[in-house]
Amino acid sequence: MAICSIMNLLMHLLKAFIPEVVLQFARPWYHGAVALVASYYFDQPSKNMTVIGITGTAGKSTTTQMLAKILNFAGKKCGFITTVSFSDGDKEVINKHGLSMPGGWLLQKQLKIMLANGCKFAVVECTSEGLAQNRHLGVDFDYALFTNLSPAHTEAHGGLKNYKKAKGKLFASVGLSQTGVAKKTIVANLDDKEAEFYLAFPAAQKLAVSFFGKASEQCDKVYRASDMPDGFMMEGVNFQISLLGEFNYFNAALATVTAVSLGVDLKICADALMEFKVIPGRMEDIKNDREFRVLVDYGCEPASFTAALKAANQLPHQKLIHVFGSTGGHRDKQKAFEFGKTSAEYADEIIITNDDVYGSDPNKIAREIELGIKSADSRQQTADSIKIILDRREAIKYALSIARPGDLVLITGKGSEQFLVLPDNNKIDWDDREVVRQELRSMN
Repeated sequence: MAICSIMNLLMHLLKAFIPEVVLQFARPWYHGAVALVASYYFDQPSKNMTVIGITGTAGKSTTTQMLAKILNFAGKKCGFITTVSFSDGDKEVINKHGLSMPGGWLLQKQLKIMLANGCKFAVVECTSEGLAQNRHLGVDFDYALFTNLSPAHTEAHGGLKNYKKAKGKLFASVGLSQTGVAKKTIVANLDDKEAEFYLAFPAAQKLAVSFFGKASEQCDKVYRASDMPDGFMMEGVNFQISLLGEFNYFNAALATVTAVSLGVDLKICADALMEFKVIPGRMEDIKNDREFRVLVDYGCEPASFTAALKAANQLPHQKLIHVFGSTGGHRDKQKAFEFGKTSAEYADEIIITNDDVYGSDPNKIAREIELGIKSADSRQQTADSIKIILDRREAIKYALSIARPGDLVLITGKGSEQFLVLPDNNKIDWDDREVVRQELRSMN
């Protein structure tokens, strides 16, 4: 651990004295070096497991946990690493590190613990930022899964092309590695227009799933799926999905195709997913006795933000009350406007609040959201139905106070994350779900 401490100290010193433009160039080298050193320090655990990496704009965490659920249900012990939580094969804990894809040291340490606990499989959520910074180096990935691609983090990556390319590093790593305990495989959502790009990377086996009857010459097999009430059908087997949102059908289908290729019977996959009820902070229903419904969702990127609103809008409700903000910092300055515009298309009442602000001006972010709301062609709100309450607790409290029987309150942006970054990078403990529960109790 002394090596890790020394390298972290070095990075803090670099941040203090070196311009940001230079740090952006140095980060991939630094993180890549840490990842490679960690791999050897922990005795290369990934070489003794089947390691599955999952990337895309939306659905990574859900697909990861669905696949781990299926594998464990089938008796194939599996751990996982996601934005939401970590599992070492024996126990699951909420991710409190603030990174969807941890740095190389923690990543290798978690894989080592999984292996020590008897896991033969590990599923890792792989983010564009983590891949761009080479946190994946030293991990012998056997599988690479692609969920979907839409604009996100484009400013941080310098454009959509670089964002797309960063995710390609996962697929390149599968093709470059010839070692491992499973056939090197790529699995893709063929209904996404970028699927062919990722399928073009070399691999021993290429699989895909399509709900729209698409085909690909690059695939060894395309699994056909079709929507059904409360689920979907694939290869003659009916899958019932409890999670809200039809987008979860794609996640479940990808997880299933992967599990089948690893030797799990299709019917067992369906049985496992029937038991899959909730992911913390992903369209999570916060129970209460007030006769209105409260949903907490991560929804921090345009695609997942829109999906959450669409899913909520399809549920029975009188008014849809939406509480949200937009992340500050350098990653996506333009999405605040888009968030406002999208919310205005679905919500009846909008409460603009803080998300993770970092070093940005929260008032400026709120104004950008407000401009987006006012730009929406389908805007259905009055001036009185749009509020700016930057204190996130007060914003949630207000939303609950105006909710009436039959209404639906949707709170997006943080999900089950365990922190909130206030102005001047002041990081505090936070959990939207627990704040909702506390405020509901105070109403009684």
